[in-house]
Amino acid sequence: MATERELNDGGGNDGNLSGTVIKALDVLACLGKHARPMSTQEIAKACAMSRPTTYRLLATLMSRGFVRTDGNYNYSLGTELISLGKVVLDSINLPDLARPHLHELCTLSNETANLSILEGTEILYIGKEESLQTIQSPVFMQLRSSIGTRLPLHCSAMGKAILAQLNIADCQALIREMTPLKAYAINTITEVDALQEELGRIREQGYAIDDREIDDGTRCVAAPIFDSSKRVIGAMSVAGPAYRLPLDHLHHLSTAVVRATQTLSRQLGYVAPIKLPPPTG
Repeated sequence: MATERELNDGGGNDGNLSGTVIKALDVLACLGKHARPMSTQEIAKACAMSRPTTYRLLATLMSRGFVRTDGNYNYSLGTELISLGKVVLDSINLPDLARPHLHELCTLSNETANLSILEGTEILYIGKEESLQTIQSPVFMQLRSSIGTRLPLHCSAMGKAILAQLNIADCQALIREMTPLKAYAINTITEVDALQEELGRIREQGYAIDDREIDDGTRCVAAPIFDSSKRVIGAMSVAGPAYRLPLDHLHHLSTAVVRATQTLSRQLGYVAPIKLPPPTG
């Protein structure tokens, strides 16, 4: 019998695994993948199991609410999974879940990757993976925004990425609260109409760019993060000095940033499709 330590370390060896449990999980995964009612025969074929075995598994899962039927011998996932899913989602720590994605973005871009959430009319940094280039370049120490740093929504890439995905009423309320829009750098957007146009472009392309808008020497590309209720809850970005991040390269990096936030959003329970921009440059 597997010890508790072996289970926590990944299940010990294959001899400790229950074939029946694995088959039951395969049935649940099959129903989740197809996202439609399926017959016993369809499930059996997809899971490479006999029809009697599949029927017994379905009956057992139905008795515990993990599978339901429409009355015509077609099966789909049951509501008990919603309760379990909510427990999982409520226990998720966003910075911990985002850490491998930040590491991947940092490694891919060789620039600093950041994570933030919405706090009033600002973003709040809650995670980051710092590039060795930034650490070794004292000239760009300003890029090393520590956890807890706040930046305004209208001139930061992560702020604009979040603002663009809020519902219209909340978006407009925040813009009114920020007006007049304060200038921070050479390209800060200070006109409300121009900001509205920018947010429209961000909604269309799925990512936001800060082209020396919060600091004259930095650029950044960011994409939004959604939760299971389809609500935008934060953003991730890649940031660095402008001389290392020309705009064409920044647009090219947007694909990786959107892919990372797409994956993270799915881990948070977001199931609606997220538009992935084509690579450019």
